[in-house]
Amino acid sequence: MKLFKKVVLSLALTGMCATGVQAAVTQVEGQAGGGIVPWALLTGGKPTASFTWVDTGDYTLTSVAIQAALAERIGLSYARQTFDTGAVGLGKINVNVFGAKVQLLKMADGMPAVTFGVQHKQTNVSEGFLEAVGADDSGTDFYLAATKIIPMGDRKLLVNGTIRATKANQIGILGFGSSTEDSYSAQFEGSAGLFLNDNTVFGVEYRTKPNNEIGGMNEEDWSDVFFAHFPNKNLAFVFAYANLGDIAAEAVPSDHGQNQRGLYLQIQANF
Repeated sequence: MKLFKKVVLSLALTGMCATGVQAAVTQVEGQAGGGIVPWALLTGGKPTASFTWVDTGDYTLTSVAIQAALAERIGLSYARQTFDTGAVGLGKINVNVFGAKVQLLKMADGMPAVTFGVQHKQTNVSEGFLEAVGADDSGTDFYLAATKIIPMGDRKLLVNGTIRATKANQIGILGFGSSTEDSYSAQFEGSAGLFLNDNTVFGVEYRTKPNNEIGGMNEEDWSDVFFAHFPNKNLAFVFAYANLGDIAAEAVPSDHGQNQRGLYLQIQANF
């Protein structure tokens, strides 16, 4: 319990950690975790707000989020995502993400923290697009996450594994399900972060994705390499290089949508 209280984490399109006297960091869907992966830890008690920006060249994604923990067991969050398709031509896609997680087990010697989480998402995209590909405009993800911090000499290593049940296309940006596939699939998400010191974490993440082939568009897995710094108890900064694969590449002209890679930046503060 003492170790858990001393550590609060995140990144995305990206994962970090910090001591309890510092700001937490937020996953792109609004909950405590890495940039693209929710973890089994909660934000550090105080309400926190974050702004995340991802630029892959063809697209930009911004996420404004707020989260808080209740009774050291429950985490509540809300994120407003805006996906700007730029020259691809679908305009701006907005996604509301309402999140809740319950910590089933707290971290202890030999035992990871374990959390069950829910993310309900509502997507607002160009009129007619979701109907044309047979996708729904709302959906709910369920996940189980396990997180453990392992001492390594004078440093610590954070390891996380998450199993998610989802119908989401591109985490919900392109709706949920399709005309040919409308069932939940199980996906794996993993993170590893090494504390270089009490204020700095370096790590990697990987997130598998369902491939519902909406409109003949393939979906690829996401990954990132991140660096997080916590200058004081109120602020956290996250820098990452994100690889989001092809996004709607088959449905847009020229080579737009292919090999979407770029910078992920986040600033977060607690109140």
